[in-house]
Amino acid sequence: MTVIWTHKAETSFNGIIEYLLDLWTVEVTTNFVDVVEHTIDLIVEHPEMFKISEYDKQSREAFITKHTTMFYRITENQIEIEYFWGNFVNPTKIKNLLK
Repeated sequence: MTVIWTHKAETSFNGIIEYLLDLWTVEVTTNFVDVVEHTIDLIVEHPEMFKISEYDKQSREAFITKHTTMFYRITENQIEIEYFWGNFVNPTKIKNLLK
């Protein structure tokens, strides 16, 4: 399966990276990127391993860290990374961000 990132996914991921670099260390940032890459690799191997989102039944929620969840959806031949969500943000906004 191929993996594609939506514009929202790229924007939200880059925002997290900028935040981590501004307030934490390069090591923390690198560890976050490594966890995201590892999670995506697992999803490619086992697309349905994470729970269906309560906000959009076409999406799944991959727990990245206690602070971040990655939303993705499965199509016939690809994994679409939809968005990275800060877990401490008001969850009612998620529905507007997912398709």
